Amino acid sequence: MRLVKLDTPDGIIYINPEHVVAVVKGLRDTKVDTVSGVHVVKDSPEVVARLLGMEEIELDVTPKAVGWKA
Repeated sequence: MRLVKLDTPDGIIYINPEHVVAVVKGLRDTKVDTVSGVHVVKDSPEVVARLLGMEEIELDVTPKAVGWKA
């Protein structure tokens, strides 16, 4: 089992890359969704993805339709 050390606002956590579901960019921090829960880390999504060993990053640049009525 390989663990990756990530820095959070509360301290340091270790995450198994095999349990990561998604890495999401927020306004200030990056959210890492795992099978056990959600963790907020200080690094950018690109740095987190590289540390987790992801080979490619799929960027979704579609704007969120907040307040739109169809």
